[in-house]
Amino acid sequence: MNAAPLVALVGNPNAGKSALFNALTGARQKVGNYPGVTVERKAGRLTLDDGRPVELVDLPGAYSLEPSSPDERVTRDVVTGTQDGERLPDALVVVVDAANLDNHLRFTLQLIALGLPVVVALNMVDLAERDGLKLDAAVLSRELGVPVIPTVAFGKVDHVERYYDGQAKR
Repeated sequence: MNAAPLVALVGNPNAGKSALFNALTGARQKVGNYPGVTVERKAGRLTLDDGRPVELVDLPGAYSLEPSSPDERVTRDVVTGTQDGERLPDALVVVVDAANLDNHLRFTLQLIALGLPVVVALNMVDLAERDGLKLDAAVLSRELGVPVIPTVAFGKVDHVERYYDGQAKR
């Protein structure tokens, strides 16, 4: 029997990864430490509309694949498949803060360059719009070459679930 696909939520600190994780999983998470470091591992499951499970792992916030802290090292090692006890994710959801998009693009581009399937969750779009920012997810998607889905982690997250549900059926 095949294991459920593993999707890693990754992005800068305070981008809303954990809020999105909790919204997608209903806060059903397993917590443990990565071997050798005191960085918490948060994992949970969501079930797609057709009943198939997806395992989610909420990675520590990082600014780069060139780590400057134990948290960033764990994130790099997980997304590159070199973390002890963790399999290489089948896909990444890169969570970016829509109100601070410029600060998130460098890491996003590094993650896209890894060659794993990537979806960018353009999070906190409600706050960006409140601040007068005009964001076009379709244009950003074209520029990055990956799907970009506007999200509000404390509200509608079904766009991310629907995207993965559609991709899994292909």
